[in-house]
Parts: sequence; C-alpha cells; structure tokens
Amino acid sequence: MSSIICRILPLSNAPTNTVILTKPLMEEWGCQNGQSVKISLGNKMLITHVVSIRRREPIIYLPVATARQLSIPYFGEVRVSFQNRCIKLGPVLAILTTGFTGSTDSPFGIRSHLFRNFLVAGQDEKPYFYVFTPEMIDWQRHVINGWFIRKDKTGHFHWERLTAPFPDVVYERVPNRKTESLPHVKQCLNRLKSLTDCQVFNQGFFNKWSIHELLHNHPLTAAFIPESALCPSINKIQEMLDRHQMVYLKPNGGSLGLGIFRITQHPTGGYYCRFREGNKNILHRFHSLDKLIQYYFGKQLHRFERYLVQQGIRLIKYEGRPVDFRVHMHKDKSGQWQVVGIGTKVAGFGSVTTHVRTGGQLLSTSTLMQKIFGEQEQYVKEAIHEASIRIAEVLEEQIEGPLGELGLDIGVDRNHQVWLFEVNAKPGRHIFLHPDLRDAGRKSARYITEYSLRLANFV
Repeated sequence: MSSIICRILPLSNAPTNTVILTKPLMEEWGCQNGQSVKISLGNKMLITHVVSIRRREPIIYLPVATARQLSIPYFGEVRVSFQNRCIKLGPVLAILTTGFTGSTDSPFGIRSHLFRNFLVAGQDEKPYFYVFTPEMIDWQRHVINGWFIRKDKTGHFHWERLTAPFPDVVYERVPNRKTESLPHVKQCLNRLKSLTDCQVFNQGFFNKWSIHELLHNHPLTAAFIPESALCPSINKIQEMLDRHQMVYLKPNGGSLGLGIFRITQHPTGGYYCRFREGNKNILHRFHSLDKLIQYYFGKQLHRFERYLVQQGIRLIKYEGRPVDFRVHMHKDKSGQWQVVGIGTKVAGFGSVTTHVRTGGQLLSTSTLMQKIFGEQEQYVKEAIHEASIRIAEVLEEQIEGPLGELGLDIGVDRNHQVWLFEVNAKPGRHIFLHPDLRDAGRKSARYITEYSLRLANFV
C-alpha cells in the first residue's frame, strides 16, 4: 500500500463524524464529498464522512473528538495511505522492552540512548514511534502510555510520555532470556498478537543448537557451519579433538562469550584449557580429558548437559591474536537483506573470545583486510557478504515470525574459508563505536523504521 506524508491538524468546531480533506487528497484518492470512509490509526478505527476544502497542501483536518477516539498522540506530519475506502494514518511503530526507571531523562536506563537513536533515525519517515514496557499498556482502553522522542521549542530532543493506540509493528528488544521468560512479558506479546494484527519482529533469543541444526542441514549453508555436538560425552569430545586438535565448549543458551572453554590437545600429550574467570584469562593443563571435565563440571555435571562442543577453527591472526568479524545485517524497505556494517574484532591476549569485555579490541576492517589479505581483500569481503546473506535468507525461511535484523559472528581461517560461529537475534551495536562504522550505525538505526514500514504495509 503506497503512502504519502501529509499534515494532520485539529478542528475544534467540526461535526464528529466528518473528516475534512484538502482538494489534492480528494483527487489523489478519488473521494467524493460526503462519501463514507473508515479512518484508522493502529488498532483504532472509526466510520466517518469526507468533506473537501479548497487548499493546495495535503492536509487532513480532524475534529478533536475524532482525534481523541483514535488516540492520536500528537498533530503534525504523518504518513497516510488510502485503500479500500480506508484512510490509514501512521503507521504506529513501537519498541517493546522492560526496565522502566521512572526517570524522564533516561526512562529505560542505559538503553535509553540506544532507543533514542532508533526513534530519531526514523523521524524523516514520519511514523508514530514510541517505546513501551508491558506495564504501560491499558488493556481496557486498548492504548499504551508510551515514550516518544519529541523536539522542544529550542529544537532539542527530549523524552515525552503520550497515549497512543496499540502498534501496527513491534520491534522486540527485551534485554535478556531471563526477562523474556517472565509470565507478564510473554502474556503481553501473546495478547497483542491475538487482539490485533500487530506484527512482532525479532521476537525471542536464538538457541545455539537449534540454529546449528537448521543451517548445518541445509545445502546452501552447510559448508559454513563448524562440526558441533550437543550434550557431548567425553568420548565425543576426544573424537573431535583427534580430528581438529582444538574444540570449544559453549553453553547452549549463553551470550556475551560467558562460560566458554577452549580445549587444545597437545601433540606430545596432555590438554590445555583456556577460559575466563572474573577479569582474568586462565590457562590450565591436564594430563587427561577426564580430569579436565571433572575439574570444571565435577560437582555440577548437570551444567555440562547444557553445553555443546564445537570444532575449533584456526583463524587468521593480527599480531598473534585471533581475529573474527561481526556482520550486522538488516532487511530494507524492499524486503532484501543488506550487510550494513562489518566490524573486526581481535581477541585479547590469552582470551578465549574476541568480546571487548574479555579484552578484545575493535579494528578498522578495511585496514586489517588489506594488511592480511592484500590482493585478495575484495575476494574475502565478497565471500563474507555472500555467506552472510545466504545464511540470513536460509534462516528466515525456517524461523517462525519476521526477522528484520541479525548479527553474525563470522570467522575466516588460514585458507580463507568463511565460517559461522553464532547468530544473534538482538545484536549489540558496539561495532558502530569504531570511527569507520559510525555512518553505518546511523544507517542501521534507520533500517529499523524502513523495515517496520514494510511490515505495516506503508511502503
């Protein structure tokens, strides 16, 4: 459904069952004076009549009572579409999260800045766009007391709480798995989807093993997936060490590189194990694999059942430290996957992962690729792009619910083979802190609105 941007203005003395359209809108939509139409915003809808007024700009005048019934949060420029005798305003977009602080300056704590960037980046498209938590929903009135970013008289942005209809599209940004599993959060999403036609994208967190199985068993992506096994026996770990000399033990539902062990089999005997403990990178040596597993999991063997073992990859290195890449991807307005930014991460000295919190660093991707790959730089970049888009497309085919954003942890080995280590449904944005990727960060924020417009059928 094509849409245009026009102004919505209030009328204090107009009949409540009348909407006044300027002549350009009447002509574009083929409306006749007195014609009965519907007008909607989010989940709110009314039947009314249209009346023409001779003005040249595209403006819709709404009686104040009608605006109140539609729960319009504010007047001004907004997108409008017309189809099947329905004037649809909006769209209404929203970010669902948790952790409201009560502060008007930072209503969502340290994530307020992130959400502010998303809302500001989408303002040129003129949707109604707000952030809310489950507690802000008024289920009886079917409205949400959400938080908008608005400009004050001096031109500065500030947070403002306004009443708005249920959204057409929800971008789900619940911060972690524990919060996601809370009954009131699950109930909120279920009720929104059952009561309305609301589309929720990027709902939930990925399970490492489920994603591995989807991609490993698909012919288009199998070549990028390291050998892995869930709930491995000691014999299985030994078999994989015999083949690869190095493996990783990873918690199946973990994130941020927490709880990961790297085990290396020494050619002359024994096993080295690296892991992170507190603020330190630890290296231990064991004479047998049995003793290694017993040492870390002996008193809590049930934890080991939630782990998977993954083939270790000999990654390219920078100054002797392993390097991998975070590929940040978005769906655009046309529904195509785009690689928005590629961040390069180098592991801290002695670290198991490249995460910044464990001593990793962000590097310039172009500088590093030129230094390591030389004349093959473009070939490697294209290989990463092609693999990332193929992975996103295959994953999207098999995941329930729409996906609009992904973060892929990609590695390149010494033979320039591309490998996928992990897929993140709610990727962090730390790579955009690098000066080379700040423009990509702004573009990434805009894609949230662009994809939402597509889901709301407002392209």
